Amino acid sequence: MRKRIIIGLTVFSLIFLLGSIYIITTIESSTTKLDTLITLHQVEILREHLLLQIKRVQEDINLKNTRHARNVDTVIANVRNMENMANTCFDCHHTKEVQDRLSEVKDDVSVYKKSISRIFSLSGNRERVEEEDRAFQIGESLVEKVNAMISMASSKLESRTELSLKDISRTKTILYILVTILPFLVGGLGYIFIRGFMKPVNELLMATRKLKSGDLGYRIKGLTDEFGEVAQSFNEMSGEIQEFMARIRESELRYAEASRAAKLGHWERNLTNNSTYWSQETHNIFCTDRATFNPTIEKLAEFIHPDDQELVKSALHKLIDENQKYDLEYRIQCKDGSEKVIHSRGECIFNGKGEPEKLIGTVQDITERKRNEEALLRSYVMFTTVLDSIDSVIYVADMNTHEILYMNYNAKNAFGDFEGKICWQTLQEGQSMPCNFCTNDKLLTPEGMPNSRPFHWEFQNTSNGRWYDIYDRAIEWIDGRIVRLEIARDVTERKQVEESLKRAEQMKLVGEWAAGLAHEIKNSLAGIKISVEVLGADSSISEEDRSTIFKAVDEIKRIELLLKSMLSFAKPPKLQLSAVAINAILERSIDFSMKQPYLSSKVPAKICIEKDLSDDLPRTLADAQQLQQVFVNILLNARDAMKDGGTLGVRTYYDARKDAMRIEVSDTGAGIQGIAIEKIFEPFVTTKSKGTGLGLAISKRIIEQHGGNITVANKSEGGVMFCINLPVRQAEKE
Repeated sequence: MRKRIIIGLTVFSLIFLLGSIYIITTIESSTTKLDTLITLHQVEILREHLLLQIKRVQEDINLKNTRHARNVDTVIANVRNMENMANTCFDCHHTKEVQDRLSEVKDDVSVYKKSISRIFSLSGNRERVEEEDRAFQIGESLVEKVNAMISMASSKLESRTELSLKDISRTKTILYILVTILPFLVGGLGYIFIRGFMKPVNELLMATRKLKSGDLGYRIKGLTDEFGEVAQSFNEMSGEIQEFMARIRESELRYAEASRAAKLGHWERNLTNNSTYWSQETHNIFCTDRATFNPTIEKLAEFIHPDDQELVKSALHKLIDENQKYDLEYRIQCKDGSEKVIHSRGECIFNGKGEPEKLIGTVQDITERKRNEEALLRSYVMFTTVLDSIDSVIYVADMNTHEILYMNYNAKNAFGDFEGKICWQTLQEGQSMPCNFCTNDKLLTPEGMPNSRPFHWEFQNTSNGRWYDIYDRAIEWIDGRIVRLEIARDVTERKQVEESLKRAEQMKLVGEWAAGLAHEIKNSLAGIKISVEVLGADSSISEEDRSTIFKAVDEIKRIELLLKSMLSFAKPPKLQLSAVAINAILERSIDFSMKQPYLSSKVPAKICIEKDLSDDLPRTLADAQQLQQVFVNILLNARDAMKDGGTLGVRTYYDARKDAMRIEVSDTGAGIQGIAIEKIFEPFVTTKSKGTGLGLAISKRIIEQHGGNITVANKSEGGVMFCINLPVRQAEKE
């Protein structure tokens, strides 16, 4: 059979090949002839253009010395065009006879060109007239020669064109005949070959139908060649299918055994005849007898718990009408009074017309699993309840995937709810935690098991300034995973107390040192000041020396002011509390600050004051004089920061939630540059050339003595803002 196919394909290929070669050759020949005719016609057109150009030059000679004569440039251009046209005729391939004639014409054109040139260069009238006649005669001769060439070429071209058209018409007729005959020839040969193929194919088709009907014992006989091999393969496949079906029956037995172990059954419902099939395990789950119980939808409803019947009905309705697969859990009540939890899945099978044909699904008894899950859930709830009650930040993270598995209430309140997200690294970055926050490698042994000892460390959250004391430990989670348990206690208050004690000890030493130093320096300065003043009162010294002496006195006064500030910082006076109105103190401070030009190195050009003082500020117990000292110091700093003018903003409002007042003072100056803003409240840190660096340090101490706090920050639009928070203190509470 393979040889027959090869012979048939070879015959078909040869027919198509020969036909294709003939058609291509014929078309190529006709195309070549047409190209030749087109070229000859183009040559004829060029010669006619040359004739027209010669006649145009002749006309230029005839019109010379008349009122219609053309200018010299036009004549020269026409002569050049004539010469170019004559040269163009040599671009085509011609016979030797034609080439000789063209060379003769080209020579005459050259002589004609020179004669015309002499016409315009001769000065004598007689010589010019003779040359004009000679040129005219040459031109007439050229016209006759070109006309003769055109006439001869036209006669030959006409006969050649007629022959070519006849040849093309004959070729077209032959092609039509081939196109008509070829399909019939191919069809006849195809019928012969196909007829030889049909007998074995029909035998194979019969065997396929037998196999489809379930007759696995049918075998093909009598076929040879390749079809014989196919028949042998078919027979072997039938035998293998028989063996496979036997294995399937064996697998069904094993499946039934596995279904009993997993308590998993399956069911089918034929929508055509409304019949239902349950597997043996399905009957076992519902505690029914397969021999006597006929499962139907109505009987199934009798088993479903009353509270779950609507759920099951809705799922079946969507399964048939909307082709939605269902996956649900419901309860059943068996005839023996026991209650079970069922996990059921189902889907609808449609026929070729898109109509629902049958329903299939599975049911599994998950009663025991649900009980275990509930017990595990109760344990988890108790565990998380205990952790939520602990006053510490606690979270659990998978050590491999880094997923946050659990966060207690305090952890969510401190960092946000990241439970269920792969983000413990984001947690540490977002909260500005240190690099050694990742302690996984310290929590496991080299074998990858939890270390018996926890890892203890401390860190400060830079976003909120809180300090945490942390214990990290690797444990086994409820699902068996090795996880990281972290417990962090907020020790900010302890840190603040330690810092306050440390600062108090430092300030005590500074106060003692400052008081002793100031006392000694003041005594010496008093003597120096008196001596300089006496020297300045001497009438014998010059005015220039007297001015220098008074400058020294001013510097001594400045040193006394610095010593006074140091004493105030080292040994602050005790608060003299009374019920005061903060807005009234601010109003006095603003008026005083704007009337003190001597405290500034340069009087500002123009400062606009914007006040937004809340009317609902309650009165509070405070030292009015010391608060005014704080406000004046901040206002003067703001005014000095705007040497070229600007806007000074003062705002107050009451925070009822915190029972505190907030005072904001802002300017539109250049702001505080560099690290100075971080140390602005430290002693002897100043941005002024003549400042002492103690004003803001004293202000901070005064505000802290009142139980409040003060902060400073650069504004995005320029300038700085001081914020003071003061708690409301009432006499009854005190």
